[in-house]
Amino acid sequence: MSATFFVVLAVYAAALVGISVWSWFRTRTEVDFLAAGRSIGPVVGGAVLAATQISAGTFVGTAGRHYLAGVSFALIWFGVWAGWVVSALWVAPKLRRFGALTVPDYVRVRFGSPAAGALAGILIVISYTIYLVAQFQAGGEIALTVFGVPPLTAMLLIVASTALYTLLGGVRSSSYIEFLQTLIMVGALVVAVPVLLYHAGGVRAPLRFLHSLDPRLTGWFYRPRELIAFGVAFGLSIAAAPYELTRFYSMRDERTVRRAIAVSVGFQAIIGACILAVGLLTRALFPHLASQDQATAIMAFEVLPPLVGSLLLVAMLSAIMSTVNSVLLVTGAGVAHDLYGRFVRPDASEAHLLTVNRIAIVVLALLPVWFALQKLGDVQGIVVEQSKFIASFFFVPVVVGLNWRRGTARGAMAAMVGGFLACLGWELTSHAGLDRLGVDAVEVGVATSLLLFLTVSRLTRPAPAEALAIFFD
Repeated sequence: MSATFFVVLAVYAAALVGISVWSWFRTRTEVDFLAAGRSIGPVVGGAVLAATQISAGTFVGTAGRHYLAGVSFALIWFGVWAGWVVSALWVAPKLRRFGALTVPDYVRVRFGSPAAGALAGILIVISYTIYLVAQFQAGGEIALTVFGVPPLTAMLLIVASTALYTLLGGVRSSSYIEFLQTLIMVGALVVAVPVLLYHAGGVRAPLRFLHSLDPRLTGWFYRPRELIAFGVAFGLSIAAAPYELTRFYSMRDERTVRRAIAVSVGFQAIIGACILAVGLLTRALFPHLASQDQATAIMAFEVLPPLVGSLLLVAMLSAIMSTVNSVLLVTGAGVAHDLYGRFVRPDASEAHLLTVNRIAIVVLALLPVWFALQKLGDVQGIVVEQSKFIASFFFVPVVVGLNWRRGTARGAMAAMVGGFLACLGWELTSHAGLDRLGVDAVEVGVATSLLLFLTVSRLTRPAPAEALAIFFD
């Protein structure tokens, strides 16, 4: 298994290096680095959106939740896909028509306020640092479970390899690498599920065993109210997730964006169904693992043939790397383009901004490693918390702001700060045992953000007409 894995990993690494070097020679400007020269088509774009969404939270976290909770957790996917529908209808086409480089660019221009854009950049950096913690923790869990490698070593290797191709080619290299990663993920899962079914004795036998182990595994482990909260968190965050929205800027035109979203949902449906099967079948074969986050790695190592297991492990690594790459591009741009380039050195050259962007990526890649080593929660739990924060401070300014003319800069800033603080405060009181209303933090955060956006916008001066003309016919 180890020898096969390292052969597969070497072939995969060679492909990453080749694409990165090719992209390096085609990356000369900030538009090349942050938007791939606006050259990405619908198939590659759809694979990129899928790879960005299918992270460690899916391969490790979601599979782990299916291992723990069974079938019912699959209902969260409908929330994710609802978020994509909202994005396709009301968000993505307008953002692509605007043609900026970052989401804070949109906030700054739409509301006519550099301060609002800077605030958006700061909140993006904070929230996505949390997201990176989940990715690194998943990588450490896989390395320790399968190979006995210390988690810190695995995390540093992920940082080094992902930062390398991110630094070399920016969005261009990451787009084609993530296209390759999506193909690996789908291929590995489609091959792995029949093998698992063979070892588990088909479909009925594992389902009967799971029902006898815990009837909730084939029924309702979570209450419908809890699943709705999970789905709302994922759906609202997808509709306004900066690491997804910035991918629209690299696509050719608005039609390409819509087609890419459709392709992405197709990939996600296949992966989601396979991950459900992996989680359930692993529970049937290994009912008492020490940690639910070990489910996929144990299954790949103990059950699958060496080649298939190696492909699945590389697919898990690909899922982590694709999300880390997208997050680093967004947070690096937030520091270099939206903060440094706007406020510290507005006259900086393209070459200087590229250098700052690359330095920011390295620094931001290393920051979450310490938190990941602390294992503050399971992987899926960390991903859910990050999604709640993104939805709470960004859904309203992005989705409502793109479709309501009267939104103002002060309204957007109040919505971002108020939504973030309301979500944080509700989470803290819930963990302290003070939540008796059955209301989730994301619902409180989004409701607070919307109320502040509408109220403050009505009480303050409208955005400049020239800014509105860009987004409204």
